[in-house]
Amino acid sequence: MLEELQKNKSVSISKLAAQLDVSSVTIRRDLNRLAEQGIVTLLHGGAVLNEGTAAITSVMVREKRLLTEKSHIAAFCAELIKEGNSVYIDCGSTPKSIAEAVMDKKNIVVLSHSLAVMNVLANAKDIQLISVPGVYIAAKKGFYGQLALEFISNFQLDIAFLGVGGLNLESGLTGPDIDDAQIKKVLIKKAKKKVIAVDHTKIGKEYFVKACDISDVDMLVTDKQADLHMIEKIRRMGVEVFLV
Repeated sequence: MLEELQKNKSVSISKLAAQLDVSSVTIRRDLNRLAEQGIVTLLHGGAVLNEGTAAITSVMVREKRLLTEKSHIAAFCAELIKEGNSVYIDCGSTPKSIAEAVMDKKNIVVLSHSLAVMNVLANAKDIQLISVPGVYIAAKKGFYGQLALEFISNFQLDIAFLGVGGLNLESGLTGPDIDDAQIKKVLIKKAKKKVIAVDHTKIGKEYFVKACDISDVDMLVTDKQADLHMIEKIRRMGVEVFLV
């Protein structure tokens, strides 16, 4: 079903049912699940693939992509943390992997507005976990809004690990969501070291809302499949880049 959506950008329930030799009820049920995850928009008799700069994909879906690459990125990021550091871990699938990688760290403080990160670190023995309050948004598995922004502003952070929807030379760091961009703007101001942790598929993409310029961050950690031409240009902008 996803292959058909990627290929044709839209699907018909009746045609899919015939093609896959299943009932229309089954196709409709699966399309409803994809709609809940933000992948498609339902139409009468079918669905269309959500595309464009304002399309938000469910964190649940993103967590299943490029698991090996995200694991390598997370392990590298964990090594950047020193004992006594105050650390912020953003919402997103790669930040969740970073939370998993820091479980055995000792004597650090971790702040996050991500419910997934909180769940990962809830049982960490030697980490002080501070949950950022706000309005919970299920599709992003995180807490957002003015309460979250004001809470984060109270802290001085040694290092912030940021996820991002797209990283573009001209547009900077962008995403499809205004609330998410607002949190990133605050983190850019409050963290001494700003680390963008993304897989190679995010580099070159552009979305609806700008969070900051590339030059506003200190480091980019991505995987070895990243476009080397773009990586070199990012380095020229004063950003440390590590391909792991």
